[in-house]
Amino acid sequence: MQPIPVSVGEATVLVPRLTVQQVIELSVLRDEEDRRSLIDDADAAGLEPDAKMSMLRTHREQRGLSSLVVRSAFTVDGAYRIVKTAMGGSMPEGFETFDPSDLSTVALGCLGVDLDELVDEDGSAEGKA
Repeated sequence: MQPIPVSVGEATVLVPRLTVQQVIELSVLRDEEDRRSLIDDADAAGLEPDAKMSMLRTHREQRGLSSLVVRSAFTVDGAYRIVKTAMGGSMPEGFETFDPSDLSTVALGCLGVDLDELVDEDGSAEGKA
């Protein structure tokens, strides 16, 4: 797969696309963080054990879905993590000034998702296959 050319000032940075193994690792890390947050929230809300188990069961059913990693690209921390992973653990110089939506676009590219293909002319994703 071809890297993604990203203009940073006067330079162009080539951002690699993630390997399947890297996507799996991001998915596992995201799942662990989401699970811990879910338990913390359930504890803070004082939920009964049965309610906690129901929430955890639902979470487990969604575990490993690639859509969760794609969805994380739309958050600042998720997009940052995806790009940093693609770059081998360090963010390229100049990326700290990126607009969050631009960073999300680069992160989606790292995942092999082209946002322009998902959204039609009026900005709607409806009707796209």
